[in-house]
Amino acid sequence: MTHPTVVDSASISPRVEPDPGAPLVSVLIRSIDRSHLQAALDSIALQTYPNIEVVVIAARPGHRPLDARCGAFDLRLVPTDTVLPRSRAANRALDEARGQWLLFLDDDDWVMPSHVARLADVLGRQPHALAAYTGVSLADDVGVPLGQAMDLPFDAVRQLAGNLTPIHAVMFSRELLALGVRFDETLDRYEDWDFWVQVSRHTVLVHLPGVSAVYRIHQSSGVHEDAGSQGLGSRRIYAKWQAHLDGSEIEGLMARGWAAFDLQLALARADDRVRMLEQGLVEAQQSIQQLSAALQAASERNRALTDSTSWRITRPLRWLSGKLRSRA
Repeated sequence: MTHPTVVDSASISPRVEPDPGAPLVSVLIRSIDRSHLQAALDSIALQTYPNIEVVVIAARPGHRPLDARCGAFDLRLVPTDTVLPRSRAANRALDEARGQWLLFLDDDDWVMPSHVARLADVLGRQPHALAAYTGVSLADDVGVPLGQAMDLPFDAVRQLAGNLTPIHAVMFSRELLALGVRFDETLDRYEDWDFWVQVSRHTVLVHLPGVSAVYRIHQSSGVHEDAGSQGLGSRRIYAKWQAHLDGSEIEGLMARGWAAFDLQLALARADDRVRMLEQGLVEAQQSIQQLSAALQAASERNRALTDSTSWRITRPLRWLSGKLRSRA
């Protein structure tokens, strides 16, 4: 995987012919006008899915103007007169979206050419699913791969404990908006985690294994400064949702707690067995080396005996003795 080269996305030739008959996918970008924005737009322009609209929500006043096209797709820049926090900008994007299926993309990340098509195919083939997600590779600020990916199968209990995936991994149906799913504007971070917990109350998130998007890790985002279950952002999510947990979810969390302790014990025992096996292998190797040395020494003694003068002189006697024994 290589990081994208920034070009003019309006001039990129489409990978497929536009098809207005295909379900419209809205790609929603909350932009603070980062230098990475053009690379994000270029990655959309290269999508193989034939019917996309791109909606860029300016989260700060004075956003640079953008072309009305992103490759073969329409692009709309929605300006603002005031600074929009992350959750408010996301809700503004939901209000502006016209598509049947929606996909967020932060202005510092990018997607591979098949990303939209892969997720749209899953949702098209599973009409009862309202959301699907795929794997995301991690890269540094300049786009160099870090050799890691987020591509875990869906697990509702794990989703409560921590976010499973970056925001641009998930495509979801606008039907969820009619069910009241919105971004919590009281949250200034982890709003996407909270959003996916809301989504999971209405539908299973279908997991499509394989990586087709890239998440850029850098300090300017501010999200990673409060990472981990003990961070303030995580505690706010836990405080919000603990009152909404039903009996089965609480039982699931408690079962995971006990299972984690049992797993630690099992791993400790497995480590002890591995160490014993390793020691046994070392001892077996030493025994093999000793046996090999003994066989080599015996072979050398036998060779010395057969090469001696007395051995050659007595050869006729040994032959005669053998003949006599055979007659007897």
